[in-house]
Amino acid sequence: MSSMHMPWYARSVFTAGRPLVLVAALVMSVPGEIRMAQLAGWHGWITWLMPVCVSAYAACAAVISDVRRRAKAPGRVTATIGAGAALGLALAAQVVAHLIDRGYMATSAILVAAVSSVPPLVVAHMLHMAAMPAAEVTAAERLRELEEASAYLAGEVAEALDLAGRQLVSKCHGVVNEYEELTGTAEELTAEADEMADELTGELAAAEKEEGKPRRQRTARKAVPLTVVKNTVAAMQAEGKKVTGTTLAERLGCSVRSGYRYLGEVQAA
Repeated sequence: MSSMHMPWYARSVFTAGRPLVLVAALVMSVPGEIRMAQLAGWHGWITWLMPVCVSAYAACAAVISDVRRRAKAPGRVTATIGAGAALGLALAAQVVAHLIDRGYMATSAILVAAVSSVPPLVVAHMLHMAAMPAAEVTAAERLRELEEASAYLAGEVAEALDLAGRQLVSKCHGVVNEYEELTGTAEELTAEADEMADELTGELAAAEKEEGKPRRQRTARKAVPLTVVKNTVAAMQAEGKKVTGTTLAERLGCSVRSGYRYLGEVQAA
């Protein structure tokens, strides 16, 4: 629940309660840890340093572990292990100290050796956590990972653009080839149209010339039966000759105009 939705007394407890509980727990842990230092052979003011090596160390390790975990920095695993070990040591120190004071157990060489090894272990682990790279190193690593990712994405984009460019060039070549084919076809059709135009022009000129002759020079000819015209056209087609008004007139021996008329009658039939 957000603090802005808490009543004032709840916010007061939430804000002041945590440090108060922490201080109270540390103070209550001090006598047992001092007693453990005395049982291990330390005397005088030095025994007051045992709470720093146990409870304060546990608090520091816990904070460092949480900070490194949030920052995803190196050393968070060892800090977590150290915090757990420190918490277990503090708990064991309280329990063992009270059991000895109440007469439920007696000190031993193993207990003395274990308590005596606490300061060197704490020093070693604190130095280890201090020597681990800080969050700035992790930021540099993240920056390097970002640069690598950017380089990878840039390569992928370049490959995609290259592939798209090659596909576009291929399509352009295809369009050019089709255009050239259409141009060639258009030229062929134009040549054929010119040829047909020349033929028609010649045939029309011949027809006009034939029409322009004096009537006295014309020889009256009988109309050719349609059956004969059909047979003549079939024979010309069988021979592979081109059937036009002019060629049909030459074959039938009639005028070009009559040849076109006969050809029209055959096609109409």
